[in-house]
Order: sequence, then C-alpha cells, then structure tokens
Amino acid sequence: MSESLEYSSIQPKLPIILASGSESRKQMLQEAGIIFEVIVSEADEDQIKSEISSLPFEVQVIHLAKAKASSVSKMHPSKIVIGGDQMCVLGDSLLHKPGSKEKAIKSLKLLANQKHHQHSGVSIFKDGECLWEYSETVELKMHKLSDAEIKNYVEIENPVNAAGSYKFESLGCNLFSYVNGSSHTVRGMPLIPLLNALRDLDVIGLE
Repeated sequence: MSESLEYSSIQPKLPIILASGSESRKQMLQEAGIIFEVIVSEADEDQIKSEISSLPFEVQVIHLAKAKASSVSKMHPSKIVIGGDQMCVLGDSLLHKPGSKEKAIKSLKLLANQKHHQHSGVSIFKDGECLWEYSETVELKMHKLSDAEIKNYVEIENPVNAAGSYKFESLGCNLFSYVNGSSHTVRGMPLIPLLNALRDLDVIGLE
C-alpha cells in the first residue's frame, strides 16, 4: 500500500511565498521543510522573453525569476518572495515545454544521445526589492534511446509540462548517461544556494 509523503517543517522567521506554479519547485521546498504559500506570478513571461531573447540563457532565467518574484512582492510587502525560472537548451535552441505527448516525443528524439543544458535561475525579493539572485547550469547527456523507449516513457510520465520533456525527479533520471551538476537545478531550482541565501538573510534557521 502506498503512503503519502510527510515532511518535517521549519517555521521561517518571515512569511515565505513561492511565486511559481511549478510542482517541482513546490516539492523541493517541501522536501527541505520550508513552510510557504504559493502565489503564481501574473508577469507576462512571453513579453519578457521577447525583450531579453538576445541575452545568454543563464542571464535570461535570472531576468524571468526576478520578474515573477517582483510582481508578487509588490502586492505582498514584508513577505519573502521566491521566484524561479528554467530553460532547457540544445545547442543554441531553446526547447519549450512540449504541451502535448506528440511534441514531447519529438523533443526527446532531438535530445537522445546528445548533450544539452538546463539553466535555472532563482531570486529572493522583499518589499519589491531584490535581495539575492543566482543562476546555475547543468550539462546532461541522454542515452541513445530507441523510439520505443521514448514513446513508452512519455506514455508513463506524460511530461507535457516539463522543461526538456522529462521529469528528472522520477523516471526521467533513467534517460541519462551522465549529469554534470545538481539534480535540484535539473528539476528547476538551485536548492542549496537558495537555502544558504535564506539562512544568510536570517529568514530560516534550525534554532
């Protein structure tokens, strides 16, 4: 019989908001024991992306993470707001969230037996001001997957809302021959640097 996971918790010294609807980011903060609420940012990501498209991907993810956190922070003063963003890149091409199983299969066929990068940015805001920002990049290489493996994986996990068309936190980790970097970053948020920043800002602690 399966059981739902229960997490120990850390009461922050200031209320924390995650300005993201990402289930993966939410799960990572829960796993770390952080008590927080989720308020999805209404920032116009498409407009922002069009304005910053000439910048390096590792810079773009910071801009987007800050835009999300900023918009929520202005509406919730005195609270700590965390914004995050992620981009999966093959060569110079950005691989968007597929949105359908057919597009996920197509994306995974492109990534099979190839090196690619996951760029992840995160920021912390309070009272509409950025207190901290950070980005991290991980290089990954997929196995030489057969068409049958790709189709089976997509049917099982349905990764239509995942950057890169795979869920690294579950079966997706089986797709890779190597990963050079943090699994948290692949999942969408550099968790350890974020926790260190929250500690340095005296937002969390284990007292």
